Amino acid sequence: MKMITKYILYLLIILVNDCSSSPALLNRLRRHKAITFQSDLSSPIEFNINEGSKFRLTCSFLSSFDKIDIFWFHNHTLIESFISTNILEEEDDNVENSFLLASIISTIEIEKTHVDMNGPYKCIAMHNEIYSQQIFHIHVVASNINSIETNFSENTLVTVHTFQSLFEPRSQTSLMCRVGNNRKDKCNVQWFDPEDESLHTLNEETDLVLTNPNFEDNMGLYTCRICCHNQCQSLTAFVYPAGSEK
Repeated sequence: MKMITKYILYLLIILVNDCSSSPALLNRLRRHKAITFQSDLSSPIEFNINEGSKFRLTCSFLSSFDKIDIFWFHNHTLIESFISTNILEEEDDNVENSFLLASIISTIEIEKTHVDMNGPYKCIAMHNEIYSQQIFHIHVVASNINSIETNFSENTLVTVHTFQSLFEPRSQTSLMCRVGNNRKDKCNVQWFDPEDESLHTLNEETDLVLTNPNFEDNMGLYTCRICCHNQCQSLTAFVYPAGSEK
């Protein structure tokens, strides 16, 4: 995590827990719902990559919603989507007056890059009419060796997960951790709490649902472990439930 992200998180924690210091600012944060691209947690907007090397492209958003829709496009063609069919905010009347800020990261990973992966990639984050987007320009440097064209669908692992979440009291919230549609049936997703104990409170989309989260019971670093064909990776999510306003 880069230092700027740490500082933002610390300042927000102080702000939410000391409402008397700036009630007007906190009320604006509660009312202002937005999704913003995070450059400090994302890949460079433009970069070169050698053909045959590992491809990794990361796109991050700062969101006022714990669940958002994510879309990836390559050369204007949709290559992956993560749809949140059940938006928790719409079911909780208290959420409209409650503050939440989450960093959500989506990553495309391919073991070997091919020249057909050259071109613009666009990631879009959306919640109803609110959205943000970013375009990445990828330049694949061709090798002199004839290579076999990569099947993008079969050789790609696309994930999305919550990186950190800070929120005021609410009946429930969720941490995203999903695998792209082409690998969903071949991968296993498991969540672990800050004590590294296995959790079983998943919904149909492998997001972790926290019911009545509070600081004493739920603050800490959660881990989402994704295993595909005996190859595993761990994605972490820092959770900070703020205390009730005094």
